[in-house]
Amino acid sequence: MDEVVRKVAALGLPGVLLAIAMGATGLTGGAAIAAGLALLGGPSGILGGIGVLGITGLIADYLANDSIDRLLSEVYQLRARTERTGELLRELDNLPLSDELKSRLKWEVTQIGNNLANFATTISPLTQEAIEILNNVRGINYASEKDLKSSRPIFTLRDGTVVRTWKNPFGIDHIFLADSNGNIIYGGFVSWFDADNLNEAIELLRSQFT
Repeated sequence: MDEVVRKVAALGLPGVLLAIAMGATGLTGGAAIAAGLALLGGPSGILGGIGVLGITGLIADYLANDSIDRLLSEVYQLRARTERTGELLRELDNLPLSDELKSRLKWEVTQIGNNLANFATTISPLTQEAIEILNNVRGINYASEKDLKSSRPIFTLRDGTVVRTWKNPFGIDHIFLADSNGNIIYGGFVSWFDADNLNEAIELLRSQFT
């Protein structure tokens, strides 16, 4: 899986657009390759070059086992380490993605751009599932990495990811996921009205992933 992430990231926007097109078709294997190239104008120019490199086959294999959301997350996390944050944010604004996914990708890019040393480099499948649960909490917003240091650990997932919580001076509940070295993986917060929803999600993580 690391190979496809590296290759899509190396191709930049054309690679991202191809991955999105292939993900949108819901197809895998050769059908996904053909449909993805068709949506983007067929095998010519840069896209023809992508096909020659075999990247379409790698993307299809990835999407057969995982989601386009996760692929884009890993690609942008990698690109954020070598490309300008502002340029990536502008690129994300113009992608045909849901507002929710754009918001998450922008948060990840911004966090890495602001503090490269303190962002986790890998996310396990189990932690990715935990993130999806948290992203589905009503009213969840993305929290700043700088508030991680104010949080306290409450339990650890089976893969070693540490679940941390914090209530700011205004009584706003925050949730963080961090790796064993203290690097942030995820951060979110909810208003007072949605605190019960967040607490239910935290208990779900405790019961299913510890």
